[in-house]
Amino acid sequence: MRMRPIVLIVGLSACLFGSVAHAETTLNVLYAIPSNFKDIQEKIAAKFQEEHPDIKIVFRAPPNTYDEATAQVLRSSLIGDQPDVYFNGINQVRIVADRGKAVPISAFADKTELDNLGYLASMTSLGDVEGKSYGLPFAISTPVLYVNEDLLTAAGRTINDFPTNWEGIIDLGRRIASTSPGKTGFLFGYNTSGNWLYQALVTSHGGRMGAENGCKAIFDDEHGTWALAMLERFTKAGMPDMGWQQGRQAFAAGEIGIYAESSASVALMERNVAGKFKMRTMPFPLASGQGSLPAGGSIAMILAVNKDKQRAAWEYVKFATGPIGQTIMANGTGYAPGNRKATDDPALLGGFYDARPNLATGVKQLPLMTGWYNWAGSNAVKIVDVIQNHINDVAAGRKTAAETMPRMKRDVDALLQNCP
Repeated sequence: MRMRPIVLIVGLSACLFGSVAHAETTLNVLYAIPSNFKDIQEKIAAKFQEEHPDIKIVFRAPPNTYDEATAQVLRSSLIGDQPDVYFNGINQVRIVADRGKAVPISAFADKTELDNLGYLASMTSLGDVEGKSYGLPFAISTPVLYVNEDLLTAAGRTINDFPTNWEGIIDLGRRIASTSPGKTGFLFGYNTSGNWLYQALVTSHGGRMGAENGCKAIFDDEHGTWALAMLERFTKAGMPDMGWQQGRQAFAAGEIGIYAESSASVALMERNVAGKFKMRTMPFPLASGQGSLPAGGSIAMILAVNKDKQRAAWEYVKFATGPIGQTIMANGTGYAPGNRKATDDPALLGGFYDARPNLATGVKQLPLMTGWYNWAGSNAVKIVDVIQNHINDVAAGRKTAAETMPRMKRDVDALLQNCP
């Protein structure tokens, strides 16, 4: 009789500890641009859950742009319903760090530990705000030129004499359009998320969008003025009013000779054009010896409030940005990885780019990388929309660059009046 209580206690303890061991933590995860990321996000989550059966990944419906996703995060954070993990566009790190309840990476690992985990310092800095890191590099891109070699050949040119400046590219675009009736010679993806390709023109000329603190617009200087004027020149040279989503489809269908956009889509584009025509990628022209290119793509941020969820989120972020996650990402897109353990391992990405010259174009531009400009203040997301509306007017030929620039500067200044 005396043994019975002991047996019951042991049995109860086993049940309790067993339930703890198998307790499941659910992480809500948000990412943007499903056309780029849906397949790889699902593959990474599936692989992670195989190795971490106690953590379940649930994706929220992904918006089409980083800006839409950030607006959604900021709204949900007001009621404590933000995602636990957010793959945020590099241009929206500041506002999510300020208002989206982001957890600093230092809460989980210091710089030495991050280095030991294989993260490249030049890329971890993309998640920095005022000396603190709020995210780890997941997918990094640079702007490139997609070239239809068949249309290039029809125009009497070869990839070996491809122009390296915008003057030459504009002329070549005209030549392609004239030698291949019905085809578009050149298209610039002017409406990519976060004004990214307009920023690329600005930084390639040696400029930047605003002051270091994100509170002052300076894009109306010689660099930004040149960039907007160049966009107008593209339109006057015959560029149609076609956004980046239509542009990708049209290029893959063989309708465009030269298409300026993100290296993010190289792998997808190669699959889509296979058997139709020969495709090459070429570097994005620098207009100045002091020029640079804005890093596109996303970083993984932790927004979870609950400590248990924060620990689970850290495991997921480490996995997605670590060797396995980065290998899955690089194989499925044109983005560059930010973890050297992936790129140095022959079983993962070691030698990967040697055999993929189209992917290597974007990777070779990484030394030219600068930040994707982050606006500060409560109107940061709205500023991006306002700038884009003005860019759209120029690209569509509705307004000139000369009349648009002062209006664009005025509208942005108004939104920065109460900037901290």
